[in-house]
Formats: sequence, C-alpha cells, structure tokens
Amino acid sequence: MTSKSTLEFALMGMMRFKPQTGYDLRKTFTTTGMRHYSDSPGSIYPALKRLEARGWIAPAPAQGEADARRRQAYALAESGKEALVKWVDQPVTHDNVVLRVSELMLRFALMDGNVPRATTMRFLADFEREMGNYAAESRAKLEAMRLKAGLHTGVLAYESGIEGMEHQVDWARRARELFEQAEGGQAPPARQ
Repeated sequence: MTSKSTLEFALMGMMRFKPQTGYDLRKTFTTTGMRHYSDSPGSIYPALKRLEARGWIAPAPAQGEADARRRQAYALAESGKEALVKWVDQPVTHDNVVLRVSELMLRFALMDGNVPRATTMRFLADFEREMGNYAAESRAKLEAMRLKAGLHTGVLAYESGIEGMEHQVDWARRARELFEQAEGGQAPPARQ
C-alpha cells in the first residue's frame, strides 16, 4: 500500500463535516491559510482517487452547483474517519517538532470534532515539552556558534528560528490555559 500523505489527511479533514468536490477543496486551498498545499488538479484529484481506492472516501450525491456542473462530491467514509482520528491522535515526538511542525499544526487544527478534548490537551502538553526541549538544545548551540563566529548573519538567522520555536512553546502553553479555563478543569498529563 502506498504511504499516506499529509495532503490526503488535509483533504479528509475538510470532508469531515460535509461532502466536498475537488473544486471545493481546491478553492479552500486557494483562499485560506492552507495555501501551502498545492491547489493543483495534478495533486488534489490523484489524492482523491487514492483515498477512494482505500475506501476512506466515497462518492456522495452532489448538491447545488456541483450537480449543475457535474462535479463529483466525496464524503468521508467510516474507515476514513478512523484513519483520520488515528493520524490526528499520534504522539508528538522530537522528530515531529524538528521536521514536521506544519503537519503538527494540521493535526491540531483537525482535532475538534475528531478526538476528545483530553487528547487535544495532551497534544498541547506534549508539543510544549518537545518544542521546549528542541528550543533549549538549539539555544545552547547558538551560544556555541556565537563564541566561534561572533556577530554573523547565519548566527542571527539561527536565532530567529529559535525565537520562533520559543513563541510556539508560549502559544501551546496559552492554548492549554484557554482550554482549561473554558472547561474549568485540569489538563491530562503529557504522554511519557
């Protein structure tokens, strides 16, 4: 079986609450913060075909404009919902924060309506811990770079990246606090 792509999970996440056509999905990619995904028919339609072949999506009766233009709408199948939940609910690892932050943010964005709030809280705690560890490791390397290179554009660029990581740690902490306030409870412990 071919590997699953982040694009495929993004497509399934957008189909979670209502059937969508390829055109609808392309339009979402073009007009929202999901722009970094290709809105190319050469990416989206093959991904839809792979999802359909796996049985994770199924043709759905088209409605409105889709009927008039004969566009095929797709709905998320039960097996697709299960695959989406399994993907969203993966632990946050060191490699994730180093190599796949945008994928982590997509997983976070798709949590509501797919996983219990406790899972979201655990994700945020794990993200805060792993990103915090990575930022601290990077900050130590930065200090060594400064000693060796002095003031250098590469050093300053590296520092900018670390400040971005530290901002994400602060964001995760604030997000957990907001959920805790909204629910009046405590967060579950982070995964070990």
